[in-house]
Amino acid sequence: MSTSCLSKTEIALHWLIAIVMIGMLILGKYIDANQAYHLMPLHKSIGIAIFAFILWRCVLRLQKGFPSALGNPPFIQHLLAKVVHIVLLLGTFLFPLSGMIMSAMGGRGLSLFGIELFAMNIVDGKPTPINPELAGLASNIHGALLPIMIVAIVLHIIGAIYHHRVVKDDTLNRMLGRV
Repeated sequence: MSTSCLSKTEIALHWLIAIVMIGMLILGKYIDANQAYHLMPLHKSIGIAIFAFILWRCVLRLQKGFPSALGNPPFIQHLLAKVVHIVLLLGTFLFPLSGMIMSAMGGRGLSLFGIELFAMNIVDGKPTPINPELAGLASNIHGALLPIMIVAIVLHIIGAIYHHRVVKDDTLNRMLGRV
């Protein structure tokens, strides 16, 4: 199932999640590059908070399907667009989920802006993994998603510009709520 019209809710969720996810990629990279671990609670809290909106967006996407392509794009272009959209949707879901699992199963707990959601597992005064294998798997997924999501975001932006400047259709206008 697919649709050509997007609701104001879908448009708002798209832009909210896009902006927050790009910001989180930058923040996460900054934390790692500068060992700015004091920012990790903020990174985790934003990840937990945005996950609720991501779930909402995923439910809407499952209910309504992906938006129909405007015009009649070549098969390979349509296929690439579908793959990029699926990667972005899965990535936005898996990034915060893997982060939450990594933190909780790694014994570091989960807090949402200071409100404890999942307690730390402290043994001998330090965080101790609850399930090191699951924490490690989640960590690997979280790390592997970074380059995949950067490529998908860049392709998505290039596609939007291509549609707007070259094809001159209403794809970008639809995402801006103008159509």
